Amino acid sequence: MLITGTEKSTVSDAAAYIANRIFRAIDSNGFCSLVLSGGSSPRKLYRRLAEGIPPSIMQEKGFSFPENAVTRTLDTTSVRLPWQSIMLFWGDERCVPENHPDSNYRMAHESLIATVPIPERNIFPMPHVSENYDVAATRYEQELKNFFDKHGKNRQNSFPVFDIVILGMGPDGHTASLFPGDTDALEESNRWVIPIYAPQGSPPGYRLSLTLPVINNARTVVFFVMGENKKNMVSDITAGLKSNLPAGMINPKDGKPVWFYSPE
Repeated sequence: MLITGTEKSTVSDAAAYIANRIFRAIDSNGFCSLVLSGGSSPRKLYRRLAEGIPPSIMQEKGFSFPENAVTRTLDTTSVRLPWQSIMLFWGDERCVPENHPDSNYRMAHESLIATVPIPERNIFPMPHVSENYDVAATRYEQELKNFFDKHGKNRQNSFPVFDIVILGMGPDGHTASLFPGDTDALEESNRWVIPIYAPQGSPPGYRLSLTLPVINNARTVVFFVMGENKKNMVSDITAGLKSNLPAGMINPKDGKPVWFYSPE
């Protein structure tokens, strides 16, 4: 499914959809495991999730929400998310310090985490390292295994089952830190987290990334993509014409990914 619009409407539509999925996961499991995307595109989406979604948008989309999630002030009424029941993970990370401008954690912290009442124990960032990348990947994989072992019903086929994975996409069709031509990374079938060297990345350098089997095992995968320079790639991938590219390899076991795209 591809949903397009202005930047404002795309942010609102994606936030409402994700909020609905969060409420459904919590109703089913008691918590929601949410994987965040990096880059610059999700900033406004994360701010909308932090601020809350207007009930009118949720209702317009036919999404239900708990009455106790509605917060009213003098100026606004919004549906707020139950952050105490949301567990945050990351789909990929650049191997830089957490306060570095290119850190995906820093972006999420500034636009989301710092402004919502989420317990620190609910936040699972990827390690911020400058060397020994394989050890860092193994460490995060073990952290994920510990979490999902604790919640046994959320593991399937030797891989975790995240409730929601948010992904972006580059103009070259890469997603998370899985890049075109990186055969070893794209064919990885056992590991959950791998180190990546991305000479074509922005910026070039080492990264950590979830693997395709982990992403495709998620209950819901949401692509949130912005920019005119990605228009043709979005069109081709959603039409099934670029299944050899990383973003085209995202095929969740429980259905198709949902795409939210704005050229603005």
